[in-house]
Amino acid sequence: MNPNLKWKALFIFVVILFCIYFLFGYPVFPTSVAQIKDNFSKQIKLGLDLQGGTHLILQVQVQEAVAQETDTTVDRLTTLLRSKNIHYDEVRRVDDTHILVRNVDSSQVAEFRDLVTQQYNNVWDLARAAGDANAYTLTLRPGAVAQDGGGHQGPARDGSAARARGAAAGGERPRHRRGREARAQEPA
Repeated sequence: MNPNLKWKALFIFVVILFCIYFLFGYPVFPTSVAQIKDNFSKQIKLGLDLQGGTHLILQVQVQEAVAQETDTTVDRLTTLLRSKNIHYDEVRRVDDTHILVRNVDSSQVAEFRDLVTQQYNNVWDLARAAGDANAYTLTLRPGAVAQDGGGHQGPARDGSAARARGAAAGGERPRHRRGREARAQEPA
């Protein structure tokens, strides 16, 4: 037999014995099966798949969903006003829950109010903007944000409430908890 092969085989055998010792025999050399199991459990840390998986908590990013719904409503309102040939200077988002429509043509104010009330009444409130006779502010109703799946208000004719709920669902971000701590914190 080749002398190099003998040294290689001896080296592999020593490495295997070393690994078995640290797997079963460290820190105390076992004298019973119970000690082997105890040593083994201390040496091997189970991964998440063997511990029982993960605990996933979904959180809705409400502010992002509301801002997205407001931006979508600005775009829809702009398109709707153009299609109905209602003249205005500007439609813009003031903040996450307010939309400003400036300088609506005075001869078309009634048509504008009827259109907005008809399309967005279930989700948005319409009021005159402070300091400008031909400007209007749409304010997102608090009930449109705090709708639950079962007892929600009916959607507006354009489906704004349904899209608000869908945007809120789309804004969910998962947060992971790992292992035993997550199972210990789960409600019964």
